[in-house]
Amino acid sequence: MIETLYQTLEGIGYTHPLHPPMVHLPVGLILGAFLFLLIAQIFLRPGLAKTARHCMVLALVSLIPAILLGLMDWQHRFGGVLQFPIIMKLILAGALLVLVCVSIVLGRQDEVRSLKHLVVYALCTLTVSGIGYFGGEIVYGKNSVQTSAEAGLVGEGAAVFQQKCAACHFTDKTDNKLGPGLKGLFKKQKMASSGLSVSESNIRAQLKTPFRAMPPFADLPPDKMDALIEYLKTL
Repeated sequence: MIETLYQTLEGIGYTHPLHPPMVHLPVGLILGAFLFLLIAQIFLRPGLAKTARHCMVLALVSLIPAILLGLMDWQHRFGGVLQFPIIMKLILAGALLVLVCVSIVLGRQDEVRSLKHLVVYALCTLTVSGIGYFGGEIVYGKNSVQTSAEAGLVGEGAAVFQQKCAACHFTDKTDNKLGPGLKGLFKKQKMASSGLSVSESNIRAQLKTPFRAMPPFADLPPDKMDALIEYLKTL
């Protein structure tokens, strides 16, 4: 269903991710809410404090679809690969949901000058900044998966892995399933089953002429092999 949506959008000429345009709305509302509350507390303006709360309510309404679109982009463009910047964005997004809800509850109180109100609003602002930072790391960071061709290759590799390898190998731990877990594969010196050094050439060789009970994948097209190896590098 998700892929159908992206294919439909590509058919009408829209090839960009869906999350970035939507995320500007909750970000702007949260930053605005913090500024409104700060001014309200400095100048004792309860009306501005109420405006700040209204901004937070709208931020909550827009934050939920922004997060859902982010999850969709992650699955479509990155194949659900869990890299550090993405993990941090997921954690911070969950924290932001909680903080925004707390800010709305606190905003129902009539106190104009309340340190806890301001602290929660400030934490929301810092959390939004953290999400933006790690979003930038995904696109521009040196060690992150790039959107565009590279991200598409990793996503394709993830699909190949699910079809050919997931029944026998874990990706999120090193425990044995039917074969050894592959977490951190390219950070190791040797492959667990064959003892060969970890390199692209040795992995290609082992896929074509496997070791022990592993089935052969000699018929895997070169482009699929390339995509699979790019995905393995992200584990």
